Amino acid sequence: MAARCALDTAAQHADRAGTPLPFVWSGAQWTTPGGEWRDWPLIRRGMGEWLRAVVAGLNADEGSAERRSVLRDRMGVIMDALPDATTAEEEDDLLASMAALRKELESIPAPANVDPAIERDVRAVASEIESASDARATQLLSLASQFEAFRAPLNDPAAWVKRLGTAPHSAHVRTSAVWDAFASAEPVLARSLGTVTGKRALFAAMDKRFGARRKLSGYEGWRGVALPFADHRSP
Repeated sequence: MAARCALDTAAQHADRAGTPLPFVWSGAQWTTPGGEWRDWPLIRRGMGEWLRAVVAGLNADEGSAERRSVLRDRMGVIMDALPDATTAEEEDDLLASMAALRKELESIPAPANVDPAIERDVRAVASEIESASDARATQLLSLASQFEAFRAPLNDPAAWVKRLGTAPHSAHVRTSAVWDAFASAEPVLARSLGTVTGKRALFAAMDKRFGARRKLSGYEGWRGVALPFADHRSP
C-alpha cells in the first residue's frame, strides 16, 4: 500500500523531476520514450534515479516560494511606476518587464504539499528498484506501469489513427502504406502486437474513422487519409 501511494505521488508530480521519465511501459516491456530497448540493470538504475529526482523537486518548494515573493515585489514596483511613465516608450518598457516577470512567475510550480512520510516512501521505492531482488524490482515497476504517467503515450493503434490528418478525397492510401507508417511511428507497439494482430487492430480503427476499405486502382485502401510517415500518393 505504501509503495502504491509513493508511485502514485511520483506520477502526479512527474514534472518535479526536472528531467523526462527515462523509461516508459509500452504494454509489453520497459523502453526509452523513443521505443528503444535497454538492459534491465540500466532500467532499474534510471527509474530509481528519476524517483529521487522527483523528491528533490518536491523539496525545492521553499526556494520557489522565496522566488515567487521576489517576483511579486518587482511586479508591484512596476505597477506603481506605470502611472508616472512620461512617454509611450517608457510605458512599453515597463509593460514588457511586467510580462517577463509574470511569465517567470507562472513557470514556477505551485507548492506540492506532500507529506514527508510519503516522500520517504518514494525514496524507499527508488532504493528497492535499484538494489532489491529482481523479483521485487519487477513487482514495483509492474505497479508503476498501472499509472498513466509511466506508460507510453500510445498503447492502442486507434489512438494513432485519431491523430491522422485528412487529405483530398481523391487521394488514396493503400493498406501496406498505413501499416508501414504505423510501424515506423510506433515500433514497440507494432512489435508487441505482432504483424497479424497489429494489422487487424489498425485496419479496424482505420475503417471506423475513414470508412470501409475498398479496391482502389487494383489495391485495397482508403480515400482521404493524410499519413505523416509514408507516401500516400496514388500509384
